[in-house]
Parts: sequence; C-alpha cells; structure tokens
Amino acid sequence: MNKLMFLVIALFSLTEGIMAGEKLEENGVGIEGHFIAMPVGRLLLIGRNDFIGVIKFIENKKRTEGMYSKYSYYEYEGGSIKKMREGVISLKEPSRGFWAKLMGFLSFHDDPFRYADKIEFNKFELFAHAGDEYHSSIYFWNRPNEIDPKVRMAPTPWTQIEEVELSDPRIKWFGYDEKRKWKVIPIDKIWD
Repeated sequence: MNKLMFLVIALFSLTEGIMAGEKLEENGVGIEGHFIAMPVGRLLLIGRNDFIGVIKFIENKKRTEGMYSKYSYYEYEGGSIKKMREGVISLKEPSRGFWAKLMGFLSFHDDPFRYADKIEFNKFELFAHAGDEYHSSIYFWNRPNEIDPKVRMAPTPWTQIEEVELSDPRIKWFGYDEKRKWKVIPIDKIWD
C-alpha cells in the first residue's frame, strides 16, 4: 500500500468513517483491515508472538499543531501486568502553506507517516495517531509500506488494568486483513 493511501485511511478513519462507511461514535470501536480505532479510557490488548501488551488512551486534546493523545502502556510479564510508561502520540496537521498547496496541485505528496507517531513495544513498534476527541488508532504497520503480520489486537470494554483477564474466552483478536471492511461496534457490545 502506498503512503498516500495511509493518509487517506488516517483522515477518514475517525470522524467520518471509511469512505462513507459507518460513523465512529464516541463509545464505538472502529475496526478495519489496517488498524483499530479505540475509544479513550478503554483497554486495547496487543500481541505479537509470545508478547502481550496493553494500551489505554487516557485523554485526547486538540492543540494548534494537531490532535494529541496521552496513553499508558503495560506489559504482561512473569504472570502479571506491569505499567511500563506513559506517552503521547499525535496526528499533526499537514502544512496548508503555499508550497504544500502547490505540491498537492502538482500531485506531489508529503510522506504521510510524518503526521503520525510510533508506539514502541517489546522489540517492535507500530504506527499510531490521535484521532478525534474520543478515539486514537493503532495500525498493523511497523514501517511505511510494511505490515507486521504477526501483530494482533483485541479491543476490550475494560477501563482498569486490574480487570484484565487474559484467559477470558470473550476476547476477540484481530490481525491485519486487507479484505476486512470498516465497521463500528459499540465498545460495550464488542464481545456480543
């Protein structure tokens, strides 16, 4: 997939849905073949091989230069889940100056990956960005134009790390799937 397609997916994924698909409501999870859009305050499980991590987007805020999302990151290790760090990801506003407009008119495009950030996990990283006031997204991408086929993600309705029970049979894991179409599921019905 080319870089332009990543930018199109990022721009349409949160506030308006994918290409006129379902709109992502405040408490909805957006699931598409390339990424998962999670509501703020809920836990997203991330797995790769034997690794399990947990991300919780704590707060999203609009700033002059774009949208920002604060998150907490946890890892499962030795039979327990430990908080590793807090961080911030963003979705920076693309330049709207004369040169940016001229380049767009001439069909030259910026590298869209420069508008997103990466979240580092144990021995791998994934692209992520803040979306709107209520959501942030994590992609199955670890480099521009490179999907990580070993990564899987499971949205949960949990709000507290103490609720995490990795053996819960209701957990539904999603991996990269180019054919999966955009769908929105209310977070409280994610396991129905």
